[in-house]
Amino acid sequence: MGITQKEIAKHLGVSYMTVSRVLNNSNVYVSDHLRKKILDYAEEMGYEPHRASQVLVRNKKRHIAIFSSTLPTYFWEEINKGVQIAATQIKPFDYTVRYHQVPELDTEAYLALIKQELKQGVDAIGLVNQRMYDMDRIIALITEAQIPYIFFNVDSPTNNRLCYVGSDYRDGGRLAANFIAVTLQLSPNKEVLVLQATESKLQSSRAPDINKLRLEGFMELVTTKHSNISVHVEFFDSLQQDTETFTQIHEIIQRYHQKVSAIYLIPAFNTEFLRALKEIPKSNIITILHDLDSTASSHLKSGELSAVIDQSPTLQGYYTVMTLEKLLERGSEHILSFVKVDHNLVLNENRQLIHGLIEGQFLI
Repeated sequence: MGITQKEIAKHLGVSYMTVSRVLNNSNVYVSDHLRKKILDYAEEMGYEPHRASQVLVRNKKRHIAIFSSTLPTYFWEEINKGVQIAATQIKPFDYTVRYHQVPELDTEAYLALIKQELKQGVDAIGLVNQRMYDMDRIIALITEAQIPYIFFNVDSPTNNRLCYVGSDYRDGGRLAANFIAVTLQLSPNKEVLVLQATESKLQSSRAPDINKLRLEGFMELVTTKHSNISVHVEFFDSLQQDTETFTQIHEIIQRYHQKVSAIYLIPAFNTEFLRALKEIPKSNIITILHDLDSTASSHLKSGELSAVIDQSPTLQGYYTVMTLEKLLERGSEHILSFVKVDHNLVLNENRQLIHGLIEGQFLI
C-alpha cells in the first residue's frame, strides 16, 4: 500500500490540509519552496492519489477534446476505439471525452469546432499535427485560450505541446527495410520498388511529412546495412480522386513487377495497392505496407500480402486520453514528453494476436 497524505504531512512536519492542497492542485496559496518539497517527497515515496477523493475535492466535471482528420477512415476508427475505451475508464471520475473528425483541408471547420469546445468548456485537447490544415492558426487559438494540449500520431516538437503520443515514423521505414532485407537474403534478385506519395496541394505545409520520414528511415537502413539492395522509388499524387490514384499505382506496378522482388507501399492507400496487385500475374514478390486494416488482414491470410507495419492506432487513441487525464490530475511535470507506441511487424502467423491488441482486448 502506498504512502498516504497524512504520512507525508507527519514526515515533513506540516499540516495535513497543506499537503492535501498541494497534492490536489488547490488554488489556495502555498509557497513555491514548500510546494516543491511536498511534491518531491510524494514522488520519491511513490504516492498515488485516491481517485474518488480527488473527484470530491475538485467538485468539477472535466472535459477532454480530441481532433483528427477523417481519412483514411479505417485508421481513425481504430483511434476512436482506443479513445472510447479510455473514456469509459475515466467516466466514473467525472470526465467526458469528445472526439471530432474534421473534413480534410477545412481549417475553418476545425477552428469552428475548437471555438465550440471552448464555449462549452474544455480542459485539455489532443490533436494531430496534420499537413492538410493551417496548424499555426489552430495552435494559436488553443494557446490564446490557455488550454493545455498534446499531439498524437504526428508530432511537432517545436510547438509548446506538452507531450507526443505515437510512433517514430523513421522506425517504421527501418522496420520495413529490415524485413525486406532478411526475406531477400537468399534471393539472387535484390531489386525493390518503393511506392511513395507526392501531395501537390500541401507542398507549403510546415507540418511533418510522415511518408517522407518513413522513406528516410527505409533508405537509411538500406544504405548503411544492406547496400546490396537496389531501390527504385516511384511517386504518385495521393491527393487525386480514388480512381486516378489506383490508375497511377497500377501503372507503376505494371512497369516493375517483372523486375523487382519486393514492393513497399509507404502512404495509406492499401485498398488501391492490393487491388492493383490482383491485376498482375501471380508472382513471388514480397509485398509490405503500413496499417493493419481489414483489407490488409484478409490479404495476409490469403498470402497475397507478405507483411504489414502497424503503428497500433487503438493504443495511440487510448494513451492520448489517459495522458490528458494524467495531465489534468497531476500537472504537466508528471507526464512524459514522448509516449512512444512501437511499430509491430505483422505476418499471417501473428495476425490474430496483433488484431486482438488492435481491438483493445488487452486494454480493459
